[in-house]
Amino acid sequence: MARKLVIAVEGCCHGELDNIYKQLLDRQNRINKKIDLLVICGDFQAIRNVTDLTCMSCPDKYKQIGGFYRYYTGQRVAPVPTIFVGGNHEAGNHLRELYYGGWVAPNIYYMGNSGVIRFGGLRIGGISGIFKDFDYAKGYYERPPFRGHSRASLHHTRAYEVFKMLQIRKPLDIVVSHDWPQYIERHGDTNELLRKKPFFKAEVERGELGSPVNSMLLERLRPAWWFSAHLHVRFTAQVLSRKTIFNGGWNSISPYDKDSTVAPAVESNKDEIVMALSSDEGSHSDHAAAVMSATTPQIPLFSDKLLNRELSWVSENVFSTGNVAVPPNFAPIAPAPPPETSDHVSFGLASGTGGGRGRSGGRGQDRGRGGGHGRGQHHAQRADVPWPGPRPDVIYPNTQTEIFCKMIGIQDHLTQRRH
Repeated sequence: MARKLVIAVEGCCHGELDNIYKQLLDRQNRINKKIDLLVICGDFQAIRNVTDLTCMSCPDKYKQIGGFYRYYTGQRVAPVPTIFVGGNHEAGNHLRELYYGGWVAPNIYYMGNSGVIRFGGLRIGGISGIFKDFDYAKGYYERPPFRGHSRASLHHTRAYEVFKMLQIRKPLDIVVSHDWPQYIERHGDTNELLRKKPFFKAEVERGELGSPVNSMLLERLRPAWWFSAHLHVRFTAQVLSRKTIFNGGWNSISPYDKDSTVAPAVESNKDEIVMALSSDEGSHSDHAAAVMSATTPQIPLFSDKLLNRELSWVSENVFSTGNVAVPPNFAPIAPAPPPETSDHVSFGLASGTGGGRGRSGGRGQDRGRGGGHGRGQHHAQRADVPWPGPRPDVIYPNTQTEIFCKMIGIQDHLTQRRH
């Protein structure tokens, strides 16, 4: 009998890892099944210290340290392998260190700005951020210390990421995004959605709810499942012509069984990098590595011929060596507060009502989406104490990124330390 995976899906995290894992373990006991993987659809808020908090794009009144730092320092360990994509309320400086993906803590893996991994036989694609038309065609111009609009634009999806995802040739079982695909509301109970969120009506009528580029990716990639968050409402749809089931949710854990022999995408592939997410097999896809290798230096000159050449290079120079395992090589590199620090401490940052949100306009505005706050994170609960010790740096060189770039032969243009 084929082994089944039980996957839990969380909408926005907003730094509430303790609550999420508690609910997850409670649900695991109730259903009497081991949950193999937790997928978080953005607004993860991997905040390690006061500098990360400063760089987070959200109103200042919602800036609190949260509980992630305890997982970062090893005080706590994620009880379930966890993967996530970035949203629009993140410590953008921290995630920039892992642009290509990597461990933010033991057993917690960031999928990068875009990419594909394999877990337990499933191919899972991810794309971070939200769509803003005024930043979509731009390059990554943001540099430390990430002030003003650049705090928000760090989380605006770029054409480059979409271009890379469009090159994926092998079928995907799951795609994870923060933004909903545009028009997805037309494939579910739109009336029920508007009953819960009546202020979406104008965007629905204009056809502007969700991300047009995620809609394009859904059309091209056609995964069996697509999970998103951002809008803070549960919504399910089925795109019959594409045989894709969409699930958008907020702070809800939805385990489901996935037969790991159903989809053709789960066939064994020798050109995979084994990742020690857990005892289950995980990997980066060979196509994802080849696309990264081909597109990083010369996106305007990209072609199928170039992709095939890079596939051959990756196969011959990376996978043929047999030494392709990516170990659980997380190591904390940035300072964190003392372990007794309350989740609600803001280190004096939550003194105003603005900050970091970026200019308005364009599709995908944050109107009615609940701002940057999460469950239980109310500014009335904040505690202002000074940061202990010297102020941490904005960017720290991460050896995970260095190892990945060296492995596939590309230069790291984005995460290098610049002041």
